[in-house]
Parts: sequence; structure tokens; C-alpha cells
Amino acid sequence: MASVTTLIGLGMPPELANVVADGVVAGNLNVSGTSTLTGAVTASAGIRTKMAINDVDNTTPTNANFEASFGTAAAVGSGFVGIVKDNDANSICYLVVSNGTSFYYLSMTKAT
Repeated sequence: MASVTTLIGLGMPPELANVVADGVVAGNLNVSGTSTLTGAVTASAGIRTKMAINDVDNTTPTNANFEASFGTAAAVGSGFVGIVKDNDANSICYLVVSNGTSFYYLSMTKAT
């Protein structure tokens, strides 16, 4: 792995160069654009993904429902994962994934 000095010399901000050089993120890491990670990613505090609040058909959500929530399946891309909170209620949520062409979903019901 390149040293912090080398990474800074290549134009990387110092705070990011320290993380890249030692491979450990101790705080928040905000990344924009597309990143490819080749090793395991551990998120001991959990993972947050995009959540949309949208009025979705309660028995058979449609492609149009999910497009209204996230955009088209092609636009969000293959591997996208999001959650739709139905009509901002506290009863049904949908776990939604895209394969880049279509949306797929699982209906989740509130635990009692």
C-alpha cells in the first residue's frame, strides 16, 4: 500500500490518505460516485440505505410505485437496494432491489 505522503503527493486529501494507507475508518466516511471495494466490508453499527416514503399498493406494488420512489430500475442500476415506507405509515415496508432492468421486492410487516 502507498504511504500517506505518496497519496497526498498524488492529490489525495490528507484525511482520506490516512484512512487509505492504514485501511481503517474510525469515523464516518462519505463517498460520492461509484466505489469498488475488493475486500470484506464490516459495518458493526449497521447499514442505512435509501428510504422512500410513497403511497404503494398494499397487496401488489407496481413497477410504477417503485419508479415513483427511486427512479427507473436502469437509472438506479444493478445491485441497488432501497426501502419503501408505505404512505409514511407504521405498518408495511418493502425491501426493493434492482437488477438494472426490473425491480423486485419483499413485503415486510411490522413486528408485534
